[in-house]
Amino acid sequence: MSKSIRYMSVLTAAILGAMPLTSIAAGDLTLEEILVTAEKRENSLQDTPISMLAFSSERLARFGISDLGDVAGLAPNVTITPFPNSRSSLVVFMRGVGNNDSQSTQDPAVGIYLDGVYVARSIGLTSDVADLERIEVLRGPQGTLYGRNTTGGAINLITAKPAEDFAISQQFSVGNRDYWRSLSKIQSGRVGQFTGKLSYLESGHDGWVENTGAGKNFGEEEKQAGRAVLRWDASERLVIDYAYDFSNIDGPQHFYQTTSSNGNAIPASEQRSDSGSWNGGVEPSNTELSGHSLIASLDTTWGQLKSITAYRELAEDTVQDYGGGLPGFKIRVGIEQDQVSQEFQFLGDAGESWRYVAGLYYFKEHGIEKETDTVPIPAPAPIPPNPLVPPSFITVTLEDRQIYSNSEAYAAYGQVTWSPAQLNHDLDITLGGRYTADKRAARKDSAVYFTNGEQSDSAEWSNFNPSLTADYSWNDNINTFAKVVTAYKSGGYNVRSTEDGFTPPFDEEHMVSYELGLKSSWLNNRVSVNAALFHADYQDMQLQQITNNATIFLTDVFNVGEAQIDGFELDVMAVLLPGLTMQLSYGYTDADFVEYIDQRSGSATEGENVADQAEMPYAPEHNYTLGFEYQRGLGAGPIILTASLDYQWTDERYGTAFNDDMSGFFLDDYGLLNTRVALSDIALGFTNLSLALWGRNLADEEYKVHSISLGAYQAGYFGEPKSYGMDLTLSF
Repeated sequence: MSKSIRYMSVLTAAILGAMPLTSIAAGDLTLEEILVTAEKRENSLQDTPISMLAFSSERLARFGISDLGDVAGLAPNVTITPFPNSRSSLVVFMRGVGNNDSQSTQDPAVGIYLDGVYVARSIGLTSDVADLERIEVLRGPQGTLYGRNTTGGAINLITAKPAEDFAISQQFSVGNRDYWRSLSKIQSGRVGQFTGKLSYLESGHDGWVENTGAGKNFGEEEKQAGRAVLRWDASERLVIDYAYDFSNIDGPQHFYQTTSSNGNAIPASEQRSDSGSWNGGVEPSNTELSGHSLIASLDTTWGQLKSITAYRELAEDTVQDYGGGLPGFKIRVGIEQDQVSQEFQFLGDAGESWRYVAGLYYFKEHGIEKETDTVPIPAPAPIPPNPLVPPSFITVTLEDRQIYSNSEAYAAYGQVTWSPAQLNHDLDITLGGRYTADKRAARKDSAVYFTNGEQSDSAEWSNFNPSLTADYSWNDNINTFAKVVTAYKSGGYNVRSTEDGFTPPFDEEHMVSYELGLKSSWLNNRVSVNAALFHADYQDMQLQQITNNATIFLTDVFNVGEAQIDGFELDVMAVLLPGLTMQLSYGYTDADFVEYIDQRSGSATEGENVADQAEMPYAPEHNYTLGFEYQRGLGAGPIILTASLDYQWTDERYGTAFNDDMSGFFLDDYGLLNTRVALSDIALGFTNLSLALWGRNLADEEYKVHSISLGAYQAGYFGEPKSYGMDLTLSF
């Protein structure tokens, strides 16, 4: 960490020292307004009573964000980690709340939305989105407007809409480790009542762990993503938007190196390996996603009526080996899922004192998941023994399971805000509620462990989630809010279960959150300070319990108990000098189990409350980001210089709640230093040119992204080393 801080100090001094005095003498000293749609209508971030961060298109470019995985570490109190079996799947936690597994029958606790469409599965979340315009991170339960499976929070991915004028842009990027990227966009401009846009993105790199055996390098990947959008302004009151998107990822998984042998003779190292191999050679993985959405917005005398219709599907085949180059545990998973959803929203105002949002929601999905787990064991030695014959192995199937599932959900919600004229509309009282009914069915068979044959079951749940918010505007620059919010995560079935653990299903979990917040601007909008203090009661928690690390592919999910979560968030932006902006975000989380009942059959603590031995997973106590951006014009022309320097730090954490070998799931603290320098608006005839140089993890920090205990040894994989490159963008 100290090395990163030294780098940051030197580069900060370099940026400040490079500023001409003329750039400090003039310029705008106010922050730009940030508009968000977190409450289903466009509003200023400073007037939205939610602890949230918004990444604009400029910030997306600054941090090199093209998928949700790129946000990891940039939003305090939010942890985003790839799932071990599939690097395209993400484990997302907010304020210590999430789901550390990726299954077709178990829902996440942080809702992901693409242009208002709920994305049910975490599979494919590292897929590129070809034309991202903004990402909104809503921290804390969002049970009223966003519904089930948002006990931790919600993330909105918002794509760019078609423009009125014809335009073409092309971006080319290159970097070390043979990184390349191409992003093409074409705008039709207005043609009668229609505007359209096409975007296509393709990228690739060679990974950062060399494969010394057969196959491609570890983490090597090629990505393709595309998006087609058509807007029809059918009348002055009716607008219809259609969008189609697709995304593909091809390449091997990351390399799990052995980090500790637990006293065995297995070679192990806590240092990042630059090379490795799989026993039998590296095999590729593939993820494919696509979706359609149709959004119709009709302005009426009572408000806006919106219909959001969507269909999405995915298919993934992955292979992961945990042997670290030796004959070891290998897993093959194939997943197919499709979903359809329909939402009706009605937003409006009644005079100056009332605002309302109401909606109806329907969701249905089907899933198929097949998994085969194998391990090589030494073949019997020849008789008589022959020292000239090398040892051979035979493959033994540890598990061979198939799961077929479907789920269905119905919901009705409403939210009303009263702003009394007697208080000059400075006070907003918002009351909301959402009723949800869930149905889920699943059937599972295992050729190895289900000795009594296939099991099938179905279950239903229903829940009402109320919320209450009071928001007071003390003046034009200071707002405070207090809120009580509830949310729940639906029950389900565990695809990795033992025979006894598949039925009955685990039940829903519940969250009640209490929050005090501040949104403020100071010094004539030169500084903004936003803060939130929260306490949450977390009940009926759904957690996986591993009975034996040697058979880690078998887990059971139980509603094990309760937890209390306290924390604080601070987001500061300030114009330090003309053209120089500072951003600081800090998150603190104190998450502790109140009750954790060990339900592992045959364990020494079976039936006991082991809360004092358990850790809230993916809940680092401290994390922060600090960034500086300097921008100024060059000469008399329109050329703009932008330079940024950013540091992000995440505290130590655990990847599971309770295990006989907790050290195998421990992840140490780490910090990353990134920078970017860009020249934009360079006029070349009818063409506009932008050029950017960037570097990430400049201090070449070695840090583990994921760690796991496999009984005889521990394994983990490391994050990307120092990377650097260049972006070239042409706009016509």
